[in-house]
Amino acid sequence: MALSAKRPSRGNDARKRILHGNTETTEEKKRLNAQIEETLYRKIKVRAVEEGRSIPDITRDLWSERMSV
Repeated sequence: MALSAKRPSRGNDARKRILHGNTETTEEKKRLNAQIEETLYRKIKVRAVEEGRSIPDITRDLWSERMSV
């Protein structure tokens, strides 16, 4: 097994609690990854802290609004 510089996995149980705790549906979740500029990431992170929300929560809300879900 190769070593990775990525953050360690929290395990499936923790991941399920995090994903299901932040949304209202019981629908199966899928992971979305995107590369963005560091300055944009910092702005998003600051906004998340100011609003007391997580980046994934903000991202889900933005996509839901954009897709009119």
